[in-house]
Amino acid sequence: MWHQGQERQQEARPQQAVEDDKAQLVSRLERELAAEQRRSEEYLDMLRRSQADFINYRRRVGQEQEEASLSAQIALLRRLLPVLDDLGRALSATPPELAHQPWVQGLHLVARRLASTLAELGIRQIGRQGEQFDPRLHEAVALDTQASAPEGTVLQIVRPGYMLGERIVRPAQVVVAGSQPTTSSPSAP
Repeated sequence: MWHQGQERQQEARPQQAVEDDKAQLVSRLERELAAEQRRSEEYLDMLRRSQADFINYRRRVGQEQEEASLSAQIALLRRLLPVLDDLGRALSATPPELAHQPWVQGLHLVARRLASTLAELGIRQIGRQGEQFDPRLHEAVALDTQASAPEGTVLQIVRPGYMLGERIVRPAQVVVAGSQPTTSSPSAP
């Protein structure tokens, strides 16, 4: 009997040891699982940040490309504007008796075609006679105090200005109506 009791105790002890080993194993696996889950969350967080950084990079590069393209267009336009100005002066200086000559008509056709091409590219002329002077759009080259127009009215366009989209490529040079300068009376001592 003593032998049977001892066998039962030995059987109980290994069973207890197996249970303890299982508990330790489960505990260790849970810790490892928690560590792997934290690592997985860190990797997922790094991936999200990388994706956000890449999206911001693409947006920034796109903006830089648009800006570079716009700058190149403006640089080209600035080089062409003097030629356009010369063409306009040549057409306005054409004597009326030559207005029906084929070569004069050809120059007018070239000027119209050039104007329509510029409009298609989003380039528009700024500065109109009769509009209010705006220092962002106009450059005053003269002030006419004898004019009957209200003060600050554009009387004459000396050189047209141009805009590309919302950017001013060149302000219009204008003559503006102004008021008579007031003379101050000498003050009595």
